[in-house]
Amino acid sequence: MFRIAISRVDNRRITPVRHETALSVDEAVRAVRGLLPELSPGAGGEAVSDEDVQSSVNRVNDFRQDVTVGDGERYRVVIAPMM
Repeated sequence: MFRIAISRVDNRRITPVRHETALSVDEAVRAVRGLLPELSPGAGGEAVSDEDVQSSVNRVNDFRQDVTVGDGERYRVVIAPMM
């Protein structure tokens, strides 16, 4: 299982806005692609790819990426295995 955390990034402040779980990397990426537009209309999940997530999870045990949406808001996406 994987945990998904999406947080809003405002300068130095990071505010959690959504937590989810998924059974696989593919499911986690699909969830992120569905959640980002809910949080900020016009946001796309194209910045998060299955291959990048899987590679990062294999190398450093988690995936972290900041995503800037169309209106300038920034979100940090974290996908990590549940231990």
